[in-house]
Amino acid sequence: MKSYDQRPQEELSNSPTFQRFNSAEPRFPATRTIRSSVAPLIGLLMLAAGVAPAWGQTAVQQVVVELSFDGATPHRIIRDRLEATVSSVAERLLLGRPLEQVAALLPRPEEAIASVIERVAVGYAVADAAVRPSATTVVSIRMRPVRPVVREITVIPDLRALHQRVQPLLTGLLSGPAAEIQVLMTGLPVASLQWADSLIELRVRDVVEAALPGFTATIRIHPAEAAQLDLTIVPKDSRVIRNIGVRFRSTSIPIVLLDQHGPQVASMAEPLRGLPVAFAGTVRRALERMLNEQLAAYPPAADYNIVATSRIEAAETTYVTVSAESLVYRARVEARLNIGPSAPGPEVVVHLGRLVAPPLEPFLEVRLVPTPLSLTADLGFRYEVSPVSSLGVTYAPSTQETMLWTTVQVSPDLGLRGEWAVPTQVFEGTLTYRLNEFLAWELVGTSRGDVWLRLTSNL
Repeated sequence: MKSYDQRPQEELSNSPTFQRFNSAEPRFPATRTIRSSVAPLIGLLMLAAGVAPAWGQTAVQQVVVELSFDGATPHRIIRDRLEATVSSVAERLLLGRPLEQVAALLPRPEEAIASVIERVAVGYAVADAAVRPSATTVVSIRMRPVRPVVREITVIPDLRALHQRVQPLLTGLLSGPAAEIQVLMTGLPVASLQWADSLIELRVRDVVEAALPGFTATIRIHPAEAAQLDLTIVPKDSRVIRNIGVRFRSTSIPIVLLDQHGPQVASMAEPLRGLPVAFAGTVRRALERMLNEQLAAYPPAADYNIVATSRIEAAETTYVTVSAESLVYRARVEARLNIGPSAPGPEVVVHLGRLVAPPLEPFLEVRLVPTPLSLTADLGFRYEVSPVSSLGVTYAPSTQETMLWTTVQVSPDLGLRGEWAVPTQVFEGTLTYRLNEFLAWELVGTSRGDVWLRLTSNL
């Protein structure tokens, strides 16, 4: 697109009205130094007007622009550009000139300014113009749009750079920018779009980048009363999701059974690939809901009454952690290595349970201790108070001990367990920190003063 910033200078330099205005032979010429942005020809014309005003003559020191519009006032960025254009034209014509010269020159300053503005600001006509000469000269311009004007605007997003499954999410997030575009363009003269297009694109880009972090936009305008704007959305950031890893966590299904479904879950998460990391982090909840819908429709999950939820860790290598729990059966296998002078020996624990009601689970736990070799079985009930807490009771027939216990999951990686042995009156507390889907460290302490570490592997 052409840069609008060069058009006022070019139009002003070539304006016959401007040349006529400066070709007059004033008694007191301008002394203002032309800014570096003014074309050299403009500067020569201004200097060619004569010599500096005599000592004691009052000259125009400042130009103040009052801009108004017939009908609806255009958007701020259009209004600011028109005001800057009027100010630029007025300053080049008036700054530094003696007041007597400004009042006496023909054509009148307001006519010269209006003529140049109409050539520069295509699509707008000057309905009224006035110049009140003084040290601070006030230039009042009233503009009106030249028909036809934009009555409606249709925004057509182009999301081909993104996976089809994430396109509806972005379409919803673009409703705000689309409304902003409506406000920005409605009422603009159709002819003005030839110079306002660059301003519109800058504004649209800012709005899109605010609504879609990590993305940017380019536009193409089809001028008409019923205008169309093609909005192309592309990633802006270099940090995009390039790789996808899958992790499983479960308290009711052995990890070795879940791992075989990793490729299928990675395929479900494929729409994440190519998304900017900043965007994925911002809309993580929405992406997780999209992935949860795919998990719910996965045939094995439906066949075996498994509820699976996802957690996304957005990065260039994004990990999707799937928490899968059976609504009917509970099974897990844990290998425990206890470390410490008062620690018990290593053991393998197999947990088998079945939900007889949504919160109640009777279960059987089989413990295999290799040294000395022993195999015991415990019976128990678990009652789920909430998704993160539960109460339970376990009975060990071999020792005739009854244990009351409770668990609280503080976070996905941090958990607490308290256990009270009824016959021996011993309390045992456990703090669990999960390193990954397979391993967890546990700090165990008892009311007898025994403390040890336990490394638990969830098989």
